[in-house]
Amino acid sequence: MSLISRTSFVGFLLAALAASACDKVPLLAPTNTTIRLTAGLGVLPVAGSTEIVAVVIESAGTPVQNGTVVTFTSSLGTVEPREARTQNGQVTVRFVAGSQSGSAKVGAFSGGSKSEDVEILVGAAAVGAVSIRAETAFVPSTGGTTGIIAQVIDKGGNPLRGVPVGFSSTAGQLSASTALSNDAGEARVEITTSTNSDVTATVGGSTTAQTAKITITARDLPAIAVTATSSLGGTNTTETGLPIIFTLTPPANAGIRSARIDYGDGQSENLGAMPAAISRSHVYTRAGTYIVTVTATDAFGFSGTTTLAVVVNDRGTVGVTVQVLSNISGLVTFSVSTSGTISGSIRTYDWDFGDGTGTTTTGPQTSHRYANAGTYIVRVRVVTTTGQEGYGEATIRF
Repeated sequence: MSLISRTSFVGFLLAALAASACDKVPLLAPTNTTIRLTAGLGVLPVAGSTEIVAVVIESAGTPVQNGTVVTFTSSLGTVEPREARTQNGQVTVRFVAGSQSGSAKVGAFSGGSKSEDVEILVGAAAVGAVSIRAETAFVPSTGGTTGIIAQVIDKGGNPLRGVPVGFSSTAGQLSASTALSNDAGEARVEITTSTNSDVTATVGGSTTAQTAKITITARDLPAIAVTATSSLGGTNTTETGLPIIFTLTPPANAGIRSARIDYGDGQSENLGAMPAAISRSHVYTRAGTYIVTVTATDAFGFSGTTTLAVVVNDRGTVGVTVQVLSNISGLVTFSVSTSGTISGSIRTYDWDFGDGTGTTTTGPQTSHRYANAGTYIVRVRVVTTTGQEGYGEATIRF
C-alpha cells in the first residue's frame, strides 16, 4: 500500500470513529428551552398512577428536535420510563405512586433547562375529609356486632381509593385496626361489644391526621313485664275452665314494634305494636304447669323474651250432703252442707223436691210442704261463683 493510500485509510477510520461517538451522545435541549409539565391527575391513591406530559419548546418558540432526551425526577414513587425522547416537542411518561402517602414533586430536565415541579398528592396526603358511619349505631347489651364504615374523599370531594384508614375503639373488639379504602373511598371493619364504645377512624400521620368518630350504644333488649291474675283472686294460679288475665307492660320508651304471647298450651296471639300496657284473657282446659312466653321486637330489630310459669289445677267438684231437719205434717225443712275445695263461694242452691216442684235459694236451707204422703227423692245442685258444681240428694218418706 502506498503512503498516500495508507494516510487516506487512517483518515477514514478516524472519521468513522468520530461519527460513531457522535451517535452515542444524547440529543439534549438547547439553552433557554422551556419545559412545561402537566399531570393527568393531581391526586392518587396509594399504588395509583397517572400520565405526565412534558412539552419542550426552544427559546424561538418552536418544538425541540425530535429525539431530544428528557429526564424525569420524583420525590415520591417512580416515573416510567425515567428518560424519554421527544416527538413533535412532547414526551409522555407515567408516574406510579408507591405504597407511601405524601406529596410527590415530579420534575423534568434536558441539557441545562429544567421544568417547574408538578405536585401529585398520594394516599393520605390527598385526603380532603374523612367521615364515619355504622351499619347500625346500636347493639344489644348482651353483645352484638355491627359494621363501621369510614369514607375518605379527596380535596376535590371525590372518593379516594387505596388509602389506609386506622380504627380504634374505647371498648369492645375491632375485627382489624386498619383497612384500605375501596373504589367508593370506603374502608370497613366490624366491632363486637356489649357496652357503649366510641370508634375513631384516622387517616394520615400524627401531624396531618384527620379523624372522625361515632358512638356505638349498647341497648337493653326489649323485655315486657308479665303478670297473671285468675278469677279466683290468686296470681299465677288458676283452674281448668276459668279465665286468667295476663297484664303485659312494655318498658318506657321501648318503641315496641311487635309482640307475641305464647300461652304454652299450643295457643298464641300476635299483640302488634305496644306503646302501653295491655291485658289478655286465656282459659286453660287441662291441668298442668304452663310456661307463658312473651316475645317483643323494638324499632331497632332487637328481640327480647319474658317468661312466666302458670299453674293450672283441676277444677274440683263440690261435695254436697242433703239433710232433713224437720218434718211436721208434710212441711219438711232441708239443709245442705258442702265439702271439698271450693273456689269462690256458693252462689245458688237449685232444689228439686221430687214432687214436680223446685226452687232456687242463695242459702243452704229451705222448707217445702208436700201435698200427699209418700216417698220422695230430693236433689240439690250447688253452683259456686267460679262455676264449680256439686250434686246431692236425700230420700224422704212420710
